[in-house]
Amino acid sequence: MSPTAALARETAVVTKSELVELRDWEDDLAKFKKKSSEAEKQVKFRRQAIVEKVLGLQSEDELKRLPIEKVQRLYARRLANGDWELGKGAPVFAFEQTSKGCYPAWKQFLIAEVGETAVNKISAETPETYSYRIEVASPL
Repeated sequence: MSPTAALARETAVVTKSELVELRDWEDDLAKFKKKSSEAEKQVKFRRQAIVEKVLGLQSEDELKRLPIEKVQRLYARRLANGDWELGKGAPVFAFEQTSKGCYPAWKQFLIAEVGETAVNKISAETPETYSYRIEVASPL
């Protein structure tokens, strides 16, 4: 590095306010993720209770395998058969499809095609990726 380049380079300064702000945001993110995870569990539990009553399906996996048309037919058929009814004052509801896609278990398919040893070799040779959180000491 030339002497002129060394003189022109400034030292980066990490300030107390930057670290405190980052620490607070990291803490908030962790709390919201935990809260989000708990909310997701509660929604799944309550959704499944309705699915069991209305559609007669015993698991989330059963529901995941049905296209919306079949869900609607099952809903209507079971309502017509008297398998379920809306309670007094209960609002009308419907099942809404929020996503659709194929999510095969690639590793299992690949094992069937090339064998477990080859799949384990691929896994072992695949570079790891990392994510980070910056933990800022509290007494700032």
